Amino acid sequence: MKSNKAILKFAFPAIIENFLQMLVGISDTMIVAHLSLSAVAAVSLANNVITVYQAIFIALGTIVSSLFAKAMADKAVVEQQQLINGAVKLTVLISLGLGVSTLILVAPVLTLLGARGEVHVLGQLYLSLVGGLIGLLGLMTTFGALLRASGNTKTPMWASLFANVLNLIFSIFFIFVLHWGVWGTALGAVLARGFGVLYLYQKLHTHRPNRGFYKVKIEKALIRLTLPATGERLAMRLGDLLIMMIIIHLGERVFAGNAIGESITQFNYMPAFGMATVTVILVAQALADEKPQEIKAYVRKTYWLSTLMMGIIGLFIVLLRQPLNLLFTKDLLAIRASNIVILFSFLATFFVTGTTTYTAAFQGLGNAKLPFYATTAGMFGIRLFLGFVLALPLKMGLEGVWLAVLLDNLFRFLFLKFKFDKKLKMM
Repeated sequence: MKSNKAILKFAFPAIIENFLQMLVGISDTMIVAHLSLSAVAAVSLANNVITVYQAIFIALGTIVSSLFAKAMADKAVVEQQQLINGAVKLTVLISLGLGVSTLILVAPVLTLLGARGEVHVLGQLYLSLVGGLIGLLGLMTTFGALLRASGNTKTPMWASLFANVLNLIFSIFFIFVLHWGVWGTALGAVLARGFGVLYLYQKLHTHRPNRGFYKVKIEKALIRLTLPATGERLAMRLGDLLIMMIIIHLGERVFAGNAIGESITQFNYMPAFGMATVTVILVAQALADEKPQEIKAYVRKTYWLSTLMMGIIGLFIVLLRQPLNLLFTKDLLAIRASNIVILFSFLATFFVTGTTTYTAAFQGLGNAKLPFYATTAGMFGIRLFLGFVLALPLKMGLEGVWLAVLLDNLFRFLFLKFKFDKKLKMM
């Protein structure tokens, strides 16, 4: 069984990769903040749609990692190649569906989310390009999942670094030299992801898809596990989008401040998401070896390691919130809204790491349905309903929204932990 040091060594590149992926959205927000608050709101709203797409690919990548890690533990070479081909084919099919849907529905979707005037125009520009070519992000996610499951967590990290540097260079050039505005930011992100896909493909070596991958039948297990995992991620992201609709009713400056706060607090979640990726792989390997005690030990270790790291990062952000906010804006109302997000994000540390760890544990065990049920119930039964009531009728504003978010995470953490402990007793 791996020690804490070995787990951290394995997880660290995944954590850094999450950090680098977050920087794409943060750098875009910081750059467009020099244009206007409307540009910040537009890019933020568009990126909330993009995160829904990203959630689908992350769900697929998580299941691919779980199945591929198990196939490698069993040394099933034929199954490995079938899984690779099926995963890439499924990624391409999902990408085409999302890309075409974006181009057709971009205007009504942004209107539904509450975008008006300049925010709607700018958001449409950004979302059409980044969402239309979302397949680049999908392929990066799937290729990265295959590499991590094979034990190579460093290459996806370097790919994210490579893409981030390119995105920053392209965006700065397109905005400040060519004066292309929000369109330039979108083009920079797309080009950077394109180069990232090429880099990861070159590094796959023996784990590349065959040339005729599109002819291969997709494995039933991949679809069976991906559907509820995708449902869980979609419930989370769609709920976040609906939360944005509540927040936008609090005013454009509050909405922009919330977007800034979420951009800053993305750093908090690096350890939790990175460690969750490792938890899926370790649990899948221990399951293949039929070692339930190792499963329990891995989950306990990854929970406390991610909680410790997330807590430290969150505390630093709370202490440095003022200078961090000033990197984005000097608007006092927006800064106040951002501070609310930063505080509640820190307070929810134990609950967020618990939710992500136990969700990953169940996915590693091959049970993606239970996290889906928990997320759906928590998101729509607690976060959205309670957030709406507290924020608008009870006039608690943004504090009410984030209190509901905290309570949702607490519910899911306790529910999943109870079910996990019960499951282990039966193994």
